[in-house]
Amino acid sequence: MNVIDLLEQTPERVRSLIAGKSEEALSFKPAPDEFSLRENVLHLRDIDVEGYEGRIIRILSERDPVFADVNGAKLARERNYNAQPVGPALKAFTASRARSIERLRAIVPADLERTGELGGVGRVTLQELLERWAQHDSEHLAEMSRLA
Repeated sequence: MNVIDLLEQTPERVRSLIAGKSEEALSFKPAPDEFSLRENVLHLRDIDVEGYEGRIIRILSERDPVFADVNGAKLARERNYNAQPVGPALKAFTASRARSIERLRAIVPADLERTGELGGVGRVTLQELLERWAQHDSEHLAEMSRLA
């Protein structure tokens, strides 16, 4: 399975992990510095909407764009994720991911070598960006699996 296929599957995997969970279960935090199921969903939404979706657009349309880092922990605190509804967040995450997947399915293999500058990391190819994105998904899916 290629990385685009993995990225495409994440919203459904998230949906299945939270299906049927009570509001209490969605908000349960195993420790103060760990995300709840709800916080994971909202974090994934914000990282897609404010990070990866724009990065995909820019790396495919600009020459060597510079991408700002998205501080997910800071967003979680500022936006009080555990007090937000999970349904709209999952819907927004699913829509953002679908738009990105549609763009990625339209590229040619040479596009995977396009580069951008990722804050805190340095120069990355589109392929490397996709691999980082899939790794990020994998980490959150593993955390959610433990919570579910």
